[in-house]
Amino acid sequence: MNKKSIPYIIGIPNMAIGLLWAMNLVLVPMLVGTITDSNSKLGIMISMGSFTGIFVQYLAGILSDRSKFKMGKRKPFMLIGGLASAIFMCLMPFSRTYTLIFLCAFLFYFSLNFFQGPYYSLIPEVVDSSKLGLANGFSKIISVLGSAVVFIAGPILWKSSHKAPFFLVGALGLLTVIITIVLIKEDPDKFELKPSKLSFDFMKFDSVTKLYFSVFFIFFGYGCITPFFTKYCVEFLKFNETTASTGLLMITLSGAIFAYPIGLIADKIEKRKVLLFGALLFSLCLLIGAFVRSSLGLYIVLAAIGIGFISIQITIYTIIAEIVPPLRLGEFMGLLNLFISLSQFIATNFMGFLLDKFGFKTYFPIASGTMFIAVIILFFSRFKKYNSSMETAN
Repeated sequence: MNKKSIPYIIGIPNMAIGLLWAMNLVLVPMLVGTITDSNSKLGIMISMGSFTGIFVQYLAGILSDRSKFKMGKRKPFMLIGGLASAIFMCLMPFSRTYTLIFLCAFLFYFSLNFFQGPYYSLIPEVVDSSKLGLANGFSKIISVLGSAVVFIAGPILWKSSHKAPFFLVGALGLLTVIITIVLIKEDPDKFELKPSKLSFDFMKFDSVTKLYFSVFFIFFGYGCITPFFTKYCVEFLKFNETTASTGLLMITLSGAIFAYPIGLIADKIEKRKVLLFGALLFSLCLLIGAFVRSSLGLYIVLAAIGIGFISIQITIYTIIAEIVPPLRLGEFMGLLNLFISLSQFIATNFMGFLLDKFGFKTYFPIASGTMFIAVIILFFSRFKKYNSSMETAN
């Protein structure tokens, strides 16, 4: 494998992540809507993606840190998680009760998180540090293209068959994982390198702690918005499902357009500044969104949100790879996703309760406010690159 092609090949499985999580925004709520009209039940089920992310990515990261398979440290976990995700995605539309669809969804979320943690740990291990921004930027382009497939083709396929979009996404997602597993080789020397102990000690790393807490509030705001966006458009703004899907597509398209240049910029300037820009833009756009009542205005706001969100996605995984002990990368990557998932789990259930109690007037303001807390944390933070003396000092 040519080293120049690695930052691009490693990004291919991110299409699976884009495909599968986009289903969670559009098709899964539509499928649940054929069984129940309850916002709380929808919120509880979708929050299982965040709930499983709290512990599954952390456990998969720890296990892969300590694994020694002929295939590699990370790739076996990617293969098992990718295959199981595809299977449970395809089983979901066969469910005829809320209990059955909840079970399929839970196992789908579990499998996807089992894949996702080791995959994100693999990226900085096979890509040169000087190209990490490029690799993460390109992977996000691939991810949003996967999301675009769902936003465009999903509602069309849904009209002909409720099962068709689930089958398509399951097959495409698994294919992208297999392609990269075949083409990318892990460094055999790293199989022998294992952390000496398991320790939930992230708080002694000041930079890591600040990143985790800023990420918590970023994704709390995100978790308030995404599961209920389609219902917000249909019930509050009186748009149709196609308009809602197009709005989500605007996020993915603007993300795809700006991911590559933002990745290059992140390789050249302080990554914290790019992350701060993304969080600030996201927060301001959410605040503006509370006053938007036209489809055009909504599309413009969502396109700007896409720029902010892609800036966040590119930088957090690049920063974490620079500020943690290399031998514990999978563990710390899992902890990062624990904070991402825990915040969304709390936010989704919290917002589901508020929407049933007070309606959509609380929707954008709360999301914007929590996102702005992250902006404040990032403004006063500095992320120092890891060196072994940090642990000695602590």
